Amino acid sequence: MRVLVVEDEEHLAEGLRRGLDAEGFATDVATN
Repeated sequence: MRVLVVEDEEHLAEGLRRGLDAEGFATDVATN
């Protein structure tokens, strides 16, 4: 499953991406 993470705080978005990737999700991140 692909997940889009939209978050203004880049460090938070990166943490979410790492966690989702570790669980097997494909992620795209969009920051401000």
